This record gives sequence, C-alpha cells and structure tokens, in this order.
Amino acid sequence: MTIGSQQIPLPIQREDFATWQNWLSRDETQPLEQWLSMSEPVSQSAYLWGGSSVGKSHVLQACCQVAGHDARYLPLAELLHFPPDQVLADAHLASVVAIDDIDWIETDGAWQEPLFTLFNRCMESGVQLLIAASKAPAQLSALLPDLRSRLTSLTIFQLPHFSEEHIAALLRLRAEAAGILLSNEVLQYCAMRLPRDARQVVQFMEQLDRLSLAQSRPVTIPLIRESDLLNRVAE
Repeated sequence: MTIGSQQIPLPIQREDFATWQNWLSRDETQPLEQWLSMSEPVSQSAYLWGGSSVGKSHVLQACCQVAGHDARYLPLAELLHFPPDQVLADAHLASVVAIDDIDWIETDGAWQEPLFTLFNRCMESGVQLLIAASKAPAQLSALLPDLRSRLTSLTIFQLPHFSEEHIAALLRLRAEAAGILLSNEVLQYCAMRLPRDARQVVQFMEQLDRLSLAQSRPVTIPLIRESDLLNRVAE
C-alpha cells in the first residue's frame, strides 16, 4: 500500500493455526459450518459474534485460507491507526472480505462511512462478506444507523464459549493430528487446568509435543507436572 511514493506497511498477518483443520466442530457450531461450506470457498455472507476466545477470528481466517490469495482479512483492532480509505482500498475486488473486530469502530466516525461504502460495493459485486464482533449488530448502538442496518441484514451466528468437554475434545483432535497418544486421564487433567481459549490449547499441545520428543518420553501427568507447561499457559 502506498501514499504517493511512501510505502505503508500494514500489520495484517493470519495465524498459521487458524484453519478448518484446527477447528473443533461442535453441535452448536454446525449451522455456521454448513452455512460457510468449510471445504470450499465461502459463498455466503455472515456476521459472527461472541465473547473473547470463542473462535471468531479463527473462522474468518480459515475462510480466507480456503479462498487463497483472492481474500482480504482486515483485523480492525490492528488497523485503526491507518487511514481507512487506504486500508479498504480495492477490497471490494476480492472474492471474500473478512472484517474482524468491527465493534472497535463503533464510536469512530472516520471509519464508519468508508465501511458503509465498502459494504454496498461488496453487495453490488457479489463479494462475500464475513464480519466479526463482540456484540450482535443490534447492540452496536453508537454505530452509523445505515451501517448497523446493513450488518443486521446478514445471517447472524453467535459462537458459544468453550466448555471443559470442548477443551478435552480439542486436545484429542490436536494430539491425533500430531500422532500423540493421550490417555483419558491426561485429557481430563489438562482440560480442567487449561484456559477456555483454543489458541492457547493449540500452543500448549505444540509445546507438549516438542517436550515429549526432546525427552523421548510418552505424555503422562508426571511429565506435564514436571514441565510446568500448564502454569505457563494459564498465566
């Protein structure tokens, strides 16, 4: 991106783990997964909302990963210090536009008009829009009414919080992908102590895998206790 001859670097970087392969499907998320057609580029627009660490950003980035280079991921929380017209330039030419943290511009008038314009251009061009926020559209009371109306018109999904059982299932999923054998006792022990945060669970499993290989030991509760990995993840 440039202004005149000056290059402006944007801190837009998708996380490697944020793919559908690392996504934990649950009964509560199946309607969303069916709507987004996980195995092929997204063909439907959607608005996702929920608390922190429930997977909103993961879903947006996974959809962009499937779409490949013809996708724009815009994490607004990281981009507010840049000119909106530069950040959003030509975004409507992509096949998928994923706007994360749209609630961050709720009281920022400088961003709302350009986003309203982008929304209209995407709708006119048939571009799929994916929006994520911590609130439902109707709760964004300080937002430009026309923009809030556009967001409300999208199909809306609320993402559930992770339960202890979900964390255990995610541990098993990541262990199987890494070829690690985890007993039910180890799964339960870790799930009770890990944060309800999928990113931290994935990072914990990666560290545990490296530790097990380095020490040539199976993953057991004594190994986990000795490593202090659980305490470091939970900090």
